[in-house]
Amino acid sequence: MTTHRFFIPPGNFKEGWVSFPVDIQAQVSRVLRLKVGDEVEVLDNQGNGFQTKLEHDQAGNWVGKIISARMVDNEPRARLTLYFGLAQRDKVEWILQKGTEVGVAAFQPFISRRTLAQQIGRAEKHIDRWKIILREAAEQCGRGRIPELYPPIKLGDAIKEAIRTHEMVITAWEDETKQDLKTALGAQKLASIGLFCGPEGGFDPAEIDLMQDSGVQCFSLGKRILRMETAAILAPALVLYELGEMGILE
Repeated sequence: MTTHRFFIPPGNFKEGWVSFPVDIQAQVSRVLRLKVGDEVEVLDNQGNGFQTKLEHDQAGNWVGKIISARMVDNEPRARLTLYFGLAQRDKVEWILQKGTEVGVAAFQPFISRRTLAQQIGRAEKHIDRWKIILREAAEQCGRGRIPELYPPIKLGDAIKEAIRTHEMVITAWEDETKQDLKTALGAQKLASIGLFCGPEGGFDPAEIDLMQDSGVQCFSLGKRILRMETAAILAPALVLYELGEMGILE
């Protein structure tokens, strides 16, 4: 039987009970058609999961009585931030959804010379929608934390931020001929890694020069040219695999 999972704000937990936000109440009653007495798992976005029995309060709102608790310990040990070029809305949503399933910890969209989107303000209008996609994807795939989503920034600022906040920063580049992903990563045990994937049309040569001058390592994803949304899913999956995060559960 499928277990329905819901991320609930920490402030909604109190003395063995949890109250459900309005949007989740609608999902419980109108979409899933759950009933009083049904059990769901609620998560606090801090790595804790709570088996909960559905009930109604005096006002008829959905609440949950917490039955048991567990640690949802399935987040990758290496925190991977995916830096990706802004694209059409459906491609961005695909990257966010599938990247969440793969194990990406944070998403940083950027604008570069060849991104289809060139106005940060327009992209920011979609942030709330994108956060819903992240939450629902994290619920579906059983994660204990919702990946973070940062506001879009320019590529140059993204490079500086990545170098400042990660142990290693790498980028997939179709013209790289000397280094594959395994070589780029080496045998290091990394706690954090920043991964860049370019837009449609790839990075401009000057942008690659800027990355390399800043300390970003380039790697090849093979002889075939991948669509940007394909590379943005394949690359983080391969990184986490090379770091030992796609093996048998311990």
